[in-house]
Amino acid sequence: MPSLFWYEARSIVLMAERRGRIAPGEATCGDGPVAAPAARGWGAGGDGSVLALATSHALSACDAAYLSLAVERTLPLAKLDRKLAAAARAEGIEILGPLAKG
Repeated sequence: MPSLFWYEARSIVLMAERRGRIAPGEATCGDGPVAAPAARGWGAGGDGSVLALATSHALSACDAAYLSLAVERTLPLAKLDRKLAAAARAEGIEILGPLAKG
C-alpha cells in the first residue's frame, strides 16, 4: 500500500474532527481510527508532529508532513498554497517563491 494512503486517511479523520463528527482530540490520539496501522510501521502518516501541525494550523496531513519536515530540518519551504505558507511563517520557516513576502 502506498505510504501516501496513510496521509490521506489521516486527512479524512482530521476533517471529521473539524466538522464535529468525532470528538475533539480523537484524530491525534494514539488509539484514533487510523492510528494502529501507521503506529505499527505499516505506512507513513502517524508522526505526532505531523498531526499536531495539521491540527494547530488546520492543514491536511500531507501539507503538515511537508511543514514538519521543514521544521525538523530547518529548511525553507517552496509552496504556492497560502494556508501552508502562513502556517510555515507561524512556525518560523522561510518561504521561497511568489509567496515569500506574503
